[in-house]
Amino acid sequence: MQWVLFFSDRQVREQLFARVDSTRGLLLVTGVRHGASMRPPEAREPFVSLERLHGDVVSQVLVADEGGADGMWRDPLGDLADRLHPDSRDDAYAAATGYLLLRDGRPCGVVRKQGTPFEDLWFLQEALSRLTPRIPAPDPAQRPGRRRAEPAPRSPPRPASSGPGARARPSWDDEATPPRGTRAPPPPPEPPKKDPWTVLGIAPGTPVDEARRTFRTLISQYHPDKVAHLAPEFHALAELRTREILDAWEAVERELSGS
Repeated sequence: MQWVLFFSDRQVREQLFARVDSTRGLLLVTGVRHGASMRPPEAREPFVSLERLHGDVVSQVLVADEGGADGMWRDPLGDLADRLHPDSRDDAYAAATGYLLLRDGRPCGVVRKQGTPFEDLWFLQEALSRLTPRIPAPDPAQRPGRRRAEPAPRSPPRPASSGPGARARPSWDDEATPPRGTRAPPPPPEPPKKDPWTVLGIAPGTPVDEARRTFRTLISQYHPDKVAHLAPEFHALAELRTREILDAWEAVERELSGS
């Protein structure tokens, strides 16, 4: 069974919590981007295939973000993730941005969004097969991104010294330390950390309620799902920016609370 909830609905948070609390068995909860020119969320992949293949085993709640002003200040998935993982910011972030799997209202796994419906479906089926014998494991040969391993290139052996009694030098592959000039360069220095107040765009000492509203607005704007339809590099940038905002808010919240 599928349900679609929309950010623009002022009761979306309450409806989401009610669905999670009342659904028995396995439940998939995730957020999707939705626009006027897009197909309804329930008509897209991987949700169509999940419903067709395993709809009698797993239910789905799709929370659609239309990107409009009415829904910009709402973050129902973030609220649900905070409710499920009050003691772990990382777990809450993963739950809010991936495919959240629950059993009887309790979290039992998160599948990260891979970028294409085919990849998402494979990993979702793999995760669900671990939770119930009623869903078979996907074909390992069809695992997205699997490539045949290429043999590692071998370095040419050093030329042996000539003359009687000369000892043959081992090849470079047999040496514990590679020869001079083959070591990897040192990693670049880490960039300096940005001031958390600057990252959030607020002045030091801003009241906590106002700071929290600003944080939620930024998280909504830079959520990776906002660019899920774009190239992978945009998704990576959104994840990087989101992590930067989360780290900044953690520092600001700690400073405002005096801890």
